[in-house]
Amino acid sequence: MGSAPLVPPIPGLKGDNVVVVNNYYKEKDKVTDDVVVFGGGLAGCECAIHLGQEGKRVHLVEMRDVLAPDANVRHRPLLLKEIEKYVTVHTGCKGLEVRPDGILCETKDGEQVLVPGTSVICALGQRSRTADVEALRGTAPFVRIIGDAAKVSTITNAVYWGYHAALDIGAGMD
Repeated sequence: MGSAPLVPPIPGLKGDNVVVVNNYYKEKDKVTDDVVVFGGGLAGCECAIHLGQEGKRVHLVEMRDVLAPDANVRHRPLLLKEIEKYVTVHTGCKGLEVRPDGILCETKDGEQVLVPGTSVICALGQRSRTADVEALRGTAPFVRIIGDAAKVSTITNAVYWGYHAALDIGAGMD
């Protein structure tokens, strides 16, 4: 089941100039050379670096003061170095409205600023597909909810959870 992208009710976020990060490869033709990545978690940061490496001008908007706090402790410093090379970062900025020419944001000081870009990548996180998961309860002798279906996390954690679920299946067959 996994997870589904979080697309909050921010004005303009469902506009034609917006691509949800999960759909980037399907919709990359829509992405212009001036891009704002909306969300500075691991997915947003990795996408921003990729876009920068493709030669695009990339701005990243993040409400928190830190980028990619969900990244692996060994990977994060390398990720941040790449961000410095390719991306203009705007932390502590809350997105108020997506416009055709960028994202209108509010800084911690209450100042409104427009972060420029003609395309926006929405990378505001994921949400577990709990309703779909609940519909499957009781449909098999052994059901274990793992990975993003249980709690949105990283691929590394999903692999560990899958391994342990498989061990539990084996233990139940003795």
